[in-house]
Amino acid sequence: MRLYNLRIICFLLAVILLSGCSNSLPVLAVPEQVSYEDELKIAQLSQQLSQNDIDTITRMQLIFERGIVYDSLGFKAFAYSDFTHLLSFNPEIPDLYNFLGNYALRDGDFDSALASFNTTLELDPAYAFAYLNRAITLYRTGHYESADRDALQFYQYDVNEPIRILWLYLIEKEIDNKVAQHELQKRYDLLNDKTIYSSDIVAFYLGKINESKLMQNLQQGVESNRQLAERLCEAYFYLGKYYQSKGDNERAKMLFKYALANNIYNFVEHQQALYEMKLLEEKEK
Repeated sequence: MRLYNLRIICFLLAVILLSGCSNSLPVLAVPEQVSYEDELKIAQLSQQLSQNDIDTITRMQLIFERGIVYDSLGFKAFAYSDFTHLLSFNPEIPDLYNFLGNYALRDGDFDSALASFNTTLELDPAYAFAYLNRAITLYRTGHYESADRDALQFYQYDVNEPIRILWLYLIEKEIDNKVAQHELQKRYDLLNDKTIYSSDIVAFYLGKINESKLMQNLQQGVESNRQLAERLCEAYFYLGKYYQSKGDNERAKMLFKYALANNIYNFVEHQQALYEMKLLEEKEK
């Protein structure tokens, strides 16, 4: 099974390198893979769960932990099974509805996604990421004003995180592009630290740096392959959205492939890059 997955990855990377999206070769990380430690963790949790003498609270904690591991590795069906099973123990855990909402959002089941995120926020009105997830769902269904309210709520939890600024911009430009550009500049100016790599994505959107400079800056201070893969997943997704807004769907499609190639399954950018690919492929039919 692992050899089969590696063949797919090698093929994907070959396609990416041969296709290219600019005059220079793209920056790539080694795609994240299921490690021996990951497999061992799942085996240990499953072994513990097979015991009959553990109490209900411990069983719930183990199931939840295993679901988190499954989710991070892209095993969504297994994660979904664990999280829905947990609801039979306690139907009032907001994390569960947030995960289930994300799976529905990924599959384009927007009604179920909205219901899940609404439940998350009913159970915990301060659940920050549920606001982002609901905003994305509303954005996908064309309810931009409502999406903007949720995205703004998410932004206000941390006004110094550039990714929050980007989602606000992507939504607000669907309402009024000129106002969105003005707000993007204003929020960028308010950032405490413009040296962090994600602020460069905003700077690129504002025309302050070019794509080459963005990719060069992104690699500075990287301490591990995982960290590089996470940065690339984010950067390539937002680059894809930028070129898509300019009408360059071929370039956007390739950039979404780059984002997916890093295998950062639990990032919203990976999830949304996959959905963007689906939309573009439907347009080509």
